[in-house]
Amino acid sequence: MGTTPVVPTGILEKLTSLIYLDYVLKVLGVIVFAIAFINSWGHATTLEKIGFIIAPIMWFVGARFTKIYR
Repeated sequence: MGTTPVVPTGILEKLTSLIYLDYVLKVLGVIVFAIAFINSWGHATTLEKIGFIIAPIMWFVGARFTKIYR
């Protein structure tokens, strides 16, 4: 027996199937973060600046840990 595909009926389902809403939200999130990061850079202390630089590196290494070290 085959299954019939479910056709989106709601406005949100149609919008999500029409555009990749998850990618749009991710891109907007990165843009908002970059603007906030750039605006706060001048007011940050040296320790905060070091944290801003090291945190994404640690996240990247942690996300790729199994691929890098195995």
